[in-house]
Amino acid sequence: HGGYGGADSTVMPRDDSWVPSLSESNTIITYDRRSAGRSSYPNEIHSLDMLTTDLRELILHLDLNKPTIIGSSAGGPISLNYTLNFQNDVDKLILVNTSSRLWKNKYRTKACIELKSRHKTLNDLGPDKAFDILRNEPSLLSLYLPPEGSGPIPEERKSIVATRNQEIKQLTSSLTDNEKAIYAMGILRNQFAYADSDLSSRLNEITIPTLVIHGDSDNQVPYPLGKELSEQIPNSQLVTIPNAGHALMYWDKTIESIRSFCNPD
Repeated sequence: HGGYGGADSTVMPRDDSWVPSLSESNTIITYDRRSAGRSSYPNEIHSLDMLTTDLRELILHLDLNKPTIIGSSAGGPISLNYTLNFQNDVDKLILVNTSSRLWKNKYRTKACIELKSRHKTLNDLGPDKAFDILRNEPSLLSLYLPPEGSGPIPEERKSIVATRNQEIKQLTSSLTDNEKAIYAMGILRNQFAYADSDLSSRLNEITIPTLVIHGDSDNQVPYPLGKELSEQIPNSQLVTIPNAGHALMYWDKTIESIRSFCNPD
């Protein structure tokens, strides 16, 4: 899944409204990464390899036989890393509004420097003291997102998303300072896992069927990164969603593309 966890993902279940549309012909399994949703928030450094191992352990635990892996946004590098390490155990790969170098790109240069600085504060001082220092700092998103946000979403989703965001805001406002610290540092740990990650040089190793879906109005992971991703994976398919921003799982064309890719007959 996308995002970096934290309070917003934990006080209310993740919006998986896209699942029923795909579960008619497929078994869909979603999970919460560490420091996200219903999963625990361990007080330790997070890394892409660690997040990939978590996925591996889940797949082995569920005894899944060559699943199709869908990686959306921050889930993309995990899906890529998993496929590069266990390609024989993956049937197909689907990459939605993501990149092989999510933070290591020209769009996030300033934000990545600030991310590393904040993570050093966390390592040096611990979660509580770091939270006290960082709690009033602007979000890292604000360092690379324009004022209009991550890009357009379907018109019919706007009121639903606005209501949900308001409910999340109310729920997070009632959290204790200790809870806020745990969740905020969880986000920081998850973001840091991507700070120096760039899988671009290995993408030519991927030989399984791969679908890349990207919106051409994505402000969070700009479209050139999605196009680059598709070009670097041999024989991958690129589906461009016109006038779509970052939350691509809201779009009917995304679901239709995934469905036809998974069930070509």
